[in-house]
Amino acid sequence: SFLEAAIILFRELGCKIWVGDSANGIFPIDCVWERTGIREVCKRLGVAEKIFERDGGVLRDGILIAKPVLEADFIVNLPRLKTHGLTVLTVATKNLFGCVPGLQKTRYHQKFSDRTDFAKLMVRIAEIAKPALNLVDAVVAMEGNGPSSGALVKMSTVIAGANHHAVDTVCAKLIGLDPVHVDTIEAATSIGVWNPGDKIDIVGETLDNCKPHSFNLPSTFTKGMRDWWLARFVIHRIWDRISIKPVISKKRCQRCGLCVKSCPVGAIEASDELKMSFEECDTNRKPLVDPKGPAPYVINKKCIQCYCCHEVCPYKAIDLNESLGVRVWRFFGERRMKMRAWQDSNLRPSGP
Repeated sequence: SFLEAAIILFRELGCKIWVGDSANGIFPIDCVWERTGIREVCKRLGVAEKIFERDGGVLRDGILIAKPVLEADFIVNLPRLKTHGLTVLTVATKNLFGCVPGLQKTRYHQKFSDRTDFAKLMVRIAEIAKPALNLVDAVVAMEGNGPSSGALVKMSTVIAGANHHAVDTVCAKLIGLDPVHVDTIEAATSIGVWNPGDKIDIVGETLDNCKPHSFNLPSTFTKGMRDWWLARFVIHRIWDRISIKPVISKKRCQRCGLCVKSCPVGAIEASDELKMSFEECDTNRKPLVDPKGPAPYVINKKCIQCYCCHEVCPYKAIDLNESLGVRVWRFFGERRMKMRAWQDSNLRPSGP
């Protein structure tokens, strides 16, 4: 519905429109276009499809970008406001990862396995794509362990802006999150393409009128730690002990094999029986083996914590388990935030 509204709007302005996308390379391309409803909208409105996996790519700044993106006169970016296990939020900047064709995204997850490096890659891709307009669908957003296993939140809001970093900043503020704690905003600042101190003019509704009563962030986000030098030092030195790694639920798992296929470093193993059935699985992803049989499992030593498996699982069968170190540091981080708030309140003048 959001895509259809955008097409109608720009068609009335006399634009020649095409719709492009690239899925994660795990699902069959045509299946994605049909099940999301994008193909039906394009056919009904007479709009051309650009399937990036089939239209080829061009290297720009060492990054493979879909050819149609570089040939377009005007890019309109249509993200959904969602949480993300790896980058905290996926809005305007992160959505442009879809400009990378198919399975190349998996290769980039492997190559840029560090959270900071991956965020910088997202910024570089966004700077190449340079959307002229970003229309964020926050009519229904997603909180918690997004981008696919979280909970839906009705916000009845649309955010529009020309600068994707400014849009991400406003979206972070909208859900009560300090923008500097969003990985892509932090990366854009470090690269020098965005200044968080820049004034953003907001027209239309005010942020206060649109804010949800509450908004849960992903369990991978450790509040009060990202701007703490001590936490950064410890995380850098002993990350394995304070990690948040995926665990496959044997009870909820339907043995479809998507997690095995999605892992960029081969950190998820399965029995020979399951591997054979994966090859025969139909496009509807129906399990062809006994769901009570042995489930796939994660090899922790290989896991790079990209959470691709968590993102693609259609059965919400992958949990993000916190180590003891994460729970300890979250406790200290939240205490630090409360102490800072208490100090700020004591510094404010009490009289008129």
